[in-house]
Amino acid sequence: MPRYTDTHAHYFDRKFAALDGGAVGLLSSPDFLSKVAAVINVGTNLTNSQTAVDMAGKYPYMAAAVGIHPEDAQGLPDGTPLDPETELAALRKWVSDPDRRKRDKIVAIGEIGFDYHWQPMDKDLQRAFFEGQMQIAADTGLPVIIHDREAHGDSFEVVLKYPTVKGVFHAYGGSAEMARELTKRGWYIGFGGVTTFKNAERVRSVVASVDIHKLLLETDCPYMAPVPFRGKINHSGLIPYIAEVIAPLHGLTLEELAEVTNRNAEELFGLSAVLK
Repeated sequence: MPRYTDTHAHYFDRKFAALDGGAVGLLSSPDFLSKVAAVINVGTNLTNSQTAVDMAGKYPYMAAAVGIHPEDAQGLPDGTPLDPETELAALRKWVSDPDRRKRDKIVAIGEIGFDYHWQPMDKDLQRAFFEGQMQIAADTGLPVIIHDREAHGDSFEVVLKYPTVKGVFHAYGGSAEMARELTKRGWYIGFGGVTTFKNAERVRSVVASVDIHKLLLETDCPYMAPVPFRGKINHSGLIPYIAEVIAPLHGLTLEELAEVTNRNAEELFGLSAVLK
């Protein structure tokens, strides 16, 4: 059975507490480990980014990404406002030391970007955090993990402003044309459970158009579980259901898809440097 790299997960999320044994039980189960080669545990603010790092230290196959999500940029769930200058300075200090990054198993800055779906929404504040983190990525050489929801034009504009930065547009919802422009510039495109949804023909057509050498698999767990688990708690052990839809779109076997997407993840994130 092929084992896949899940390039986007949130194992610190409280939803995992509903599972028998919680996230801890899941992450050490033989069935889970038989399907998963590696996982990137992705933070959405500096507090849960630290939790993502702490968790990565406990599992040899897990790395971490640290960053500030556009929703979190507008204030934490408890209502605490975030100051861009303070938060970005703290993030920069955290990731500027290569030895500390390696010790913390940090392979990317993320998840960052724009989210214009949820209202009220402060575009200027989101931009301050997004561009600030892109500059940190430019200065450190780290790749980024981008969240782009209903903000494709603005997200692409930011990418063009930072030509030395590379990364992945996760849970990609843009056009095939934009995906081609991104991959021409060295960017990767991530797809997850949505590709299995009955009404996602457009997404599958975009998947089929993406250069296979720039395609990444992800779950965005505990959210966006693939069919036939839609509405349930998602996890990396369900990634084969995503692969079963994506592989035939590129004329690949499951083993071939695992091989190429695992290699893509290694090329972008350098996972082998932190996963021992």
